Amino acid sequence: MACLLSIAPVHSQNAAAAKYRQVNDSMVACFNRNDFKGIYRLGNDFFKANQSEDDCVNDFSSEKKNTGDITTTELSADLGGVQYFTWYGKNANARLELRVEDGMMKQYRFGGFVLQPGTPPAPILTNNPLKTHLDSVVHQYAVIYMAAPSAVSLSIGVYRNGEKHIYNYGEVKKGSGVVPNSNTIYQVGSIAKTFIGILLGRAVADKKMQLGDDVRKYLPGSYPNLSYKGQPITLQDLANHTGGFRQFNFITYPPGIDSMPWNDFMHYLYAYPKESVINDLHRLKVDTLPGVERNYSVGGFIILGMALESVYHQPLNTIFNDYYGKTLHMGNTWLNAPESDSANFAIPYDEKGHAELPMLRSTPGLFTVKSTVADMLKYVEANVKENDLGILLSHKPGWGDPTNFAVGLGWQVFDTWEWGLKINHSGHDAGYNALCTAYPNEGLGFVLLQNENGRQGTLYILERSLFQSLQRK
Repeated sequence: MACLLSIAPVHSQNAAAAKYRQVNDSMVACFNRNDFKGIYRLGNDFFKANQSEDDCVNDFSSEKKNTGDITTTELSADLGGVQYFTWYGKNANARLELRVEDGMMKQYRFGGFVLQPGTPPAPILTNNPLKTHLDSVVHQYAVIYMAAPSAVSLSIGVYRNGEKHIYNYGEVKKGSGVVPNSNTIYQVGSIAKTFIGILLGRAVADKKMQLGDDVRKYLPGSYPNLSYKGQPITLQDLANHTGGFRQFNFITYPPGIDSMPWNDFMHYLYAYPKESVINDLHRLKVDTLPGVERNYSVGGFIILGMALESVYHQPLNTIFNDYYGKTLHMGNTWLNAPESDSANFAIPYDEKGHAELPMLRSTPGLFTVKSTVADMLKYVEANVKENDLGILLSHKPGWGDPTNFAVGLGWQVFDTWEWGLKINHSGHDAGYNALCTAYPNEGLGFVLLQNENGRQGTLYILERSLFQSLQRK
């Protein structure tokens, strides 16, 4: 039997609001009694078909260790189909994102993306003019994100209704008092894979490649190892992370890598010869049928970069600049940033809050994309509009099921039900995290950039909060 909280009659403007409150209060009662299975029993059939009891119990039991008992709750945002409740705990606060259907829980998300007790009221540096509804929505959630002790800077780009909006918070360097701007440079981590995926899509659109091609067609030399029981690795397999191998990248790490400072390791990468990458590729072991099992890999995209160079008879850096710099007019986006722009980087910080050096150049075994929030908004716009056939092809799921999780050419693809497909990817480089999301059906997209080592997952919560607030039904 589910836990029920004895409460006074709920006075509400409508029955739906009362049902949300009742479900919320019943969840709190179970939570305070450590009856986390009781919370699961509050879910409807849809919820139970898509959420395991163990996952639900783990979510709430783990958070209970942080919050302690909940003393009171309040409705913090009514977005129609979804409501946010703030749970005020004895030790810490939490936020419940709740969907209710027929008086029962349909979906929830639970966590600490909320201002905590004792959060200092110190002003946060920002260029947000706070004049429009969009300004207020962004500010509401950016303040929560920036309240964390590890926060340094945050740049947010919103593409909406054909217009671009940029908001910046914090400092490009601790103690500098300098707010980031449209031309502040960040590394975007694994979002770089989507840049390569689009270049692959354009090569297919230009009839220079086919996704089903054996990748060895585009590599110099002989690679009998790039197949499994006679089935070759295709370009599509590499773009989907389903190449049949488990090797993450093609770099032989030096002794003592776990204790090596990032700046030293970065210089090791700079000096890493392409011949070593090729040798590693020759030794690559394919241990399962390509196209079946997904193993996330940087190495697969290194191979795709080599294949693109073979097709275009140009270095990847030139191919990259010709499309992103000239066609999409992203003039501040590079695989290899000019030394003269090193002063424009937001300083990256490690997990202990120590400053590091940005990685200006890509290497044979690791490519990194450097960009600005203004340029990344152009990228978001192009992916929302889907006018370029190469971009459209990169969004087409090639592995998985969008109702749960699918992969395009580098992109992750989800079906949001109400709002069509969501195309996104996050990224992490040492001292940087980023998230890029496009909703083509809604004409909406976001880019989030920051310069701290952690909280990559929290960017997803921030983006989701922005999206839901702007898509109130």
